[in-house]
Amino acid sequence: GLSTENIENLLNCPTLKKYGKVPYGLNRNYALIKALLSGSEALVFIDTDVYPRVLVKKDDEVKEKEIDFIGKHLEYLKKEEVIITTSDYSGYYIIPPMSFTGMKELFIGLQKEDAYELLRNSDQHNCLNLDNDKRRKIFETDKILGGNVAIKLSALKELPPFFSTVYNVNGENVLSRGEDTLLGIKLKKSDKKCIDIDTKIFHNTFGNYPEVPNIKKDKSIKDRFYYTCLGWIGRNPFLNWLKGENIEEIKNRQKKNIIIGSKALASYLNDERFLILPEALEISYHNLERVISEYKNTMRAWNDFIKKLEKWGG
Repeated sequence: GLSTENIENLLNCPTLKKYGKVPYGLNRNYALIKALLSGSEALVFIDTDVYPRVLVKKDDEVKEKEIDFIGKHLEYLKKEEVIITTSDYSGYYIIPPMSFTGMKELFIGLQKEDAYELLRNSDQHNCLNLDNDKRRKIFETDKILGGNVAIKLSALKELPPFFSTVYNVNGENVLSRGEDTLLGIKLKKSDKKCIDIDTKIFHNTFGNYPEVPNIKKDKSIKDRFYYTCLGWIGRNPFLNWLKGENIEEIKNRQKKNIIIGSKALASYLNDERFLILPEALEISYHNLERVISEYKNTMRAWNDFIKKLEKWGG
C-alpha cells in the first residue's frame, strides 16, 4: 500500500484545519482519486456556476441555447490520441469591464497581459464572450480550463495531478489560482493531444446575468476581483519556476508595474484594499521555495499512488 507520508501528502489538508481553506488543486485531486478508484473511464469537471447551454448571437440578439455538453466532450475524448478535452466559457469574462490610466501596468504586474488587450475596448463589448455555434473550429491546445474539461483517466499514468496552494496576505489566507496550469505545461511535453472542442459552456460569472457587470457600483464584483488578483499573484512565481523562466527578472518587472497599477486601481475603485497587491507579490515570491517543496511532495505521492493503482489492476 501507500506509505503514511504519501497518503498525508495526497489527502491531508492542513489549511482546512488551520484556516478553513482547501486549495483548488487538492479539491480536484479528491475527485480524480475517487474516479480512478471507482474504475471510471473519464471524468468531466463542471464548475457550480456553469450551465449546459451556450450564449449565441441570433438576429442581433444574444440568446441561450441548450447543448449536449458532456456528449460533445466524449465525442472527442473517444479518439485514441486525445486524452483531454477542454474549452472556454460564454458569458461575462472573469475580469469585468474597466478603464483607467495605469490599467496596462496592473495587468503586466498580474501576469495577465492578454486581458489588457480585451479590456481596453471593453466599452464596445462589455467583456461578453459568445459561443461560435455553427462556426465551431476544433483545435489542439495546451490551455486547460478547469471548469470546462474532461480527462481520459487511463492517461493519468502519464500526467500530473492538479496543484495549487494557500498563502497568507495581511493576516488573511488566500487561495492561489491556476490549479490546471501544471497539467497544460506537462501536456506540452507529451505526445498526447488536448483538444479544444470550441464549445463555450455558459458561465454565470457574477451570478446576475444578463446584467452588465459594474465593478464600481457592485461590491460583490469588486470583492471577487480583489481575490482573483491575489489568486493570480499567488500562482505566478510557481508558474514561472515551472516554465524555467528567470524568476528575478520577471519579479522585478512585475513589481515595478504592480506598484503603479495597484495605486491606479485603488483610486479608480475607491478601494484601498488593492494597495496590498505589491506586498502580496513580495510574499508570493518569498513563498516559492515552500510551494516547490509542496509540489514535489505532491508529485512523489501521486506517482506512488498511480504505480500502486496499476499494480491493483486499476
